Amino acid sequence: MTWLWIALICLAALFALIFFVGGYIGFRGSLRRRKVKGASSRMQTPDPNLQMRHDMEAAGRAWLFGQHPEEVELTAYDGLTLRGYFLPAARPSDKLVVCAHGYSYNGPDQFGALLPFYHDDLNYNILLPDQRAHGRSGGDWIGFGALEWRDILDWAAAFVERLGPETQVVLHGISMGGATVMNCNAHNPPDYIKCVVEDCGYTNGYEMIALVAKRDLQIIIPPMVWGLAFWFRVFQHSSLRKDADPYGNIAKCKLPTLFIHGANDRFVPAEMGQRCHDAAAVEKELLLVEGAGHSLSFFVAQEEYEAKVKAWLERWMGEKIVA
Repeated sequence: MTWLWIALICLAALFALIFFVGGYIGFRGSLRRRKVKGASSRMQTPDPNLQMRHDMEAAGRAWLFGQHPEEVELTAYDGLTLRGYFLPAARPSDKLVVCAHGYSYNGPDQFGALLPFYHDDLNYNILLPDQRAHGRSGGDWIGFGALEWRDILDWAAAFVERLGPETQVVLHGISMGGATVMNCNAHNPPDYIKCVVEDCGYTNGYEMIALVAKRDLQIIIPPMVWGLAFWFRVFQHSSLRKDADPYGNIAKCKLPTLFIHGANDRFVPAEMGQRCHDAAAVEKELLLVEGAGHSLSFFVAQEEYEAKVKAWLERWMGEKIVA
């Protein structure tokens, strides 16, 4: 009997070690501000289109700063200083796109290649926030969409106030930004936001982190992931399961949503995008891009991507866009 108690105590100690220590290490490793742009190489299946994306991102970033965008700031609901860039439309316009970038990226790098389309072809005002704990914005901890949706809605509100009450807004998010704008959609967005473009967002933050842990470590250790979720609640005062949960909140969405996903996405599986699309009870369309990996749909099928987004915006953003 003594040995049984010793074994139980050892198992309990091991569980506590994995839960508290392993979970904290996982939390710091995955949700603390990162120094490297983009997902790690282990997080992605090698893709021949990555170099093309890198080159187009660099060209897009150079294009953006060649337009001399305005540096802008916003104080978040919790006091963080958020920063971004604002590029006014080439001609007077009441249209604004608010761009939500993904995990470990920033606005100019994630969206640079797409900006000439919004600026030159569609004549939109462009707002490029850096999400909290990314780029030039403050903060040490990444909210994984549980916190960022409030920031994006606050950015939109600030620039509608600046540009005028007739301003119409579209939210365009990629990867974690896609999850972020889905969360915006589920939290009673104001009437001036007309529609959403969601590109390769995930269903649920906890589900996504568990999937990455299994893929990276080749094994899933449930107590470690549980511990990570515990520390997320301690530091973020939010639930990784419930607050970073676009799929769980999809029934609350009210805005028309264009879902885009790479059919070959091995990081955020395409079935996640399909599930969100199928469950959404709003006006919706789905573009699955054959041959595209994670966040590569625009680069693999630029003409198709732009045509789909343009048609979507013509439908939901007031008068037709003249290219």
